[in-house]
Amino acid sequence: MKKFGTIILAVAVLFAACGSSLPSPDATELANEILETLGETDNFILADSETVDIVFGCDSTVYEDYCVMYSTEDASADIIAIFKSPESETQDDTQEMLDSFLESRLNDFKGYAPLEVQKIENTKLITYGYYDILIIISDFDSAKNVVDSAFATE
Repeated sequence: MKKFGTIILAVAVLFAACGSSLPSPDATELANEILETLGETDNFILADSETVDIVFGCDSTVYEDYCVMYSTEDASADIIAIFKSPESETQDDTQEMLDSFLESRLNDFKGYAPLEVQKIENTKLITYGYYDILIIISDFDSAKNVVDSAFATE
């Protein structure tokens, strides 16, 4: 029975070690890298903490790191929102918040901006460790590739 307990402990340590090897990119640098890759650097601005709190209905001070950039173009749904939670309970709340935001964004654009609706419908929440990333942009796949590369481990 002791041997079984030792094996369980070894497996638990192994899983803990694997989880800690995930890269931890800076949220603003990651958002900028996405925009540079897509050639969108001139069309986005960085949201301040007050704007983030209002738009997402959250308290941005609870996050270890976050960045929200949004399009300066009128009638554009484009946004990059990156939140790094300090623990799983905050992350659960963040995922609910981002799902609600996405649903609200879809309702805001339905009926008058079909191309924006299509972008929103093609968006999926990306999660790596405690990072939750929402990207609404025309070329979601390329943006996701940038995110995937930032979290790739060798």
